Amino acid sequence: MKKTFISIVAILLVALVACVALVACNDNGDDPNNDIIENVTFSAPEGTPALAMLRLTTDNAKIGDISVTYKVVKPANIAAEMSSKSSDIVIMPVNGGANLIRQGANYKLVSVAVDGSLYMVGNTENGGEITMNDIKGKKIACIGQTGVPGLVFRYVMSANGIGLVDENTVPDENQVSVRYAADGAAAAQLLQGGQVDFMVVGEPAATAQTKRLSLNAEMNMQTEYAKASGEANYPQAGLFVSEKLYSNEKFMNELFDALAASKTWVSEHKADVTSFAQTNLYESANFPAIAVDRCAVNATRLDDVQKAQVITFLEKVMPKDAKGNDIDWQSAKSLIF
Repeated sequence: MKKTFISIVAILLVALVACVALVACNDNGDDPNNDIIENVTFSAPEGTPALAMLRLTTDNAKIGDISVTYKVVKPANIAAEMSSKSSDIVIMPVNGGANLIRQGANYKLVSVAVDGSLYMVGNTENGGEITMNDIKGKKIACIGQTGVPGLVFRYVMSANGIGLVDENTVPDENQVSVRYAADGAAAAQLLQGGQVDFMVVGEPAATAQTKRLSLNAEMNMQTEYAKASGEANYPQAGLFVSEKLYSNEKFMNELFDALAASKTWVSEHKADVTSFAQTNLYESANFPAIAVDRCAVNATRLDDVQKAQVITFLEKVMPKDAKGNDIDWQSAKSLIF
């Protein structure tokens, strides 16, 4: 009888230890099957996309119950933050993020962080507005070859009957030669060195470089896109979140509250944006006060109308993948949003 009692106690103790171990495992953020998220990373590329999260870097060390680390990277490196799952929240070109999701990335597009904010700048004889006739036969530097800037530039040129040739080909009277640049600073170097006649860059680089290089003319690429497409504007940078975060209602609500508060602060403190960004985002940040509104930060939650507009934009500017295959963006819609 005594042996039986001891055996029962031993069995109960083993069961208790197993239960305690299971609970401990479920409380451990390292368990791959655990849905508890304690820390996430929020990344954006330098420039206007980073501006969308400006105040969050100091005001929102936590969103919901989750600690957030903020990171600013070079534009050329932002896609890797999603493809490698290094970041849980990513601001990047709408087409790039949507395409990664289409290929299996477990993220959702929840907002257009930045509306269209691209400009072609340079010098013309009379200054003011750059026309299509001004650029025919000229050399142009353009940022974002595979991103929204490159897509919008090529779409606008095609709609105006202007052919594109590479940088080593002399364009004829109905062509432009294109040299793609990694970012606004690289494009400005090409323009300053006389290697190109104009450059297509986003804000705040368009305003900053116009002042620095004493440029006298610009083309509003949003206006030209509207003429060509019939759409008022286009989504430039998207805010993508991991699927786990997407299903966390508390986190998502507080995220959009934080984004709205940051946007309000930026709008009300334009003269302070550069110094704040240099201290809290990256040292070379430059957001001239007159460029802040032109940066077109949006960062509001997408509704059904806006989702349809995103798909329409992708159908217009990116109907095929890198291999020339047709992309069915309508079928991908349920994956993206």
